[in-house]
Amino acid sequence: MLPDNDDPIDNITFYPPNSPSHLREEGRFYSFEDVQERLVEAMLCAWRLPDREAGWQRVKAMWPDVWRHEHFGDHPGNDVAQVPLRPAALTRADIAEMEEAFDWLSVVKAADRKLVGLAITALARGEKQVPWLRLLKAMGLKRGAHGLRKRYSRAMVKVCVRANGGNPSGGARQTL
Repeated sequence: MLPDNDDPIDNITFYPPNSPSHLREEGRFYSFEDVQERLVEAMLCAWRLPDREAGWQRVKAMWPDVWRHEHFGDHPGNDVAQVPLRPAALTRADIAEMEEAFDWLSVVKAADRKLVGLAITALARGEKQVPWLRLLKAMGLKRGAHGLRKRYSRAMVKVCVRANGGNPSGGARQTL
């Protein structure tokens, strides 16, 4: 049995356990799927942003949008179900989460960032999986859908490392 020691050098408590499952339970660890889902949400948020340039190019009446009249073609027969729904306005938290997620992509090279953007766009459009064969043409390739998938997964691993606070070893791999 070891003697009871109250020396502060022997009782180091400021290094928390670095268990991924422990961090995931606390919501501080992002898996591949979590990061991919967060990027899809950021893309959907970016699509909801108003086009400020187009706003200057068209004239909008000053009449409030809530005043509707059948004579002006707002909705026929006062049927509210036929009125197209507008997306809700973005909050500051939405914008902050979008910017944080897009900032994670700064660790990826420009060519791979384009690939990640195309894949995330496809997922944001509602695709169940990324259409790698259709992305070949957009990437300027004729063959190699499997290679695109590999490049995407490698780039997303870098994004996951960045989302989780970076590589504690500074990115250097130790070889045996």
